Amino acid sequence: LQPSDLFPEKPVTAKRTIQATYDYKDADGTLLFQAVRYSPKGFSQRRPDGKGGWLFDLKGVTRVLYRLPDLKGRQAILFCEGEKDVEAAMKLGIPATCNPMGAGKWDPAYVKQLQSAGVVRVAVIPDNDEVGRAHAATVAASLHAAGIEVRVPELPGLSDHGDLSDY
Repeated sequence: LQPSDLFPEKPVTAKRTIQATYDYKDADGTLLFQAVRYSPKGFSQRRPDGKGGWLFDLKGVTRVLYRLPDLKGRQAILFCEGEKDVEAAMKLGIPATCNPMGAGKWDPAYVKQLQSAGVVRVAVIPDNDEVGRAHAATVAASLHAAGIEVRVPELPGLSDHGDLSDY
């Protein structure tokens, strides 16, 4: 009997590959950080190291809304749960944004970013799950309290855990 016979073999984990990167820029267009989407599904954030590489943390980085420079002068926008949905809306010519790191990571400071861009109306599009609906409610309440007109439409026929991209 060998010691290795007493313990299960370590599972083989699939190597993560980068599926997409999403640039988060300040209002002037300066890259602050990226959200990285992996396959199999996973996420991380990274910031430029100033030498052409990346640091996989956000120490000292101001959090901003995704595609913030694209919101300037847009009075009405969509607010989605993630970057993939924002990209789907933008491909249709609909200005959209999301906060970094997904559901549950809303910061009321993002309201000022929207107001500075000129946004006065927001349709918050929740993912079709409890976490998505709770996130949408938090965002909508924060926007409403700041005087921004807000709606939270339900996307008909959306499957459980579905999102704008699925719709």
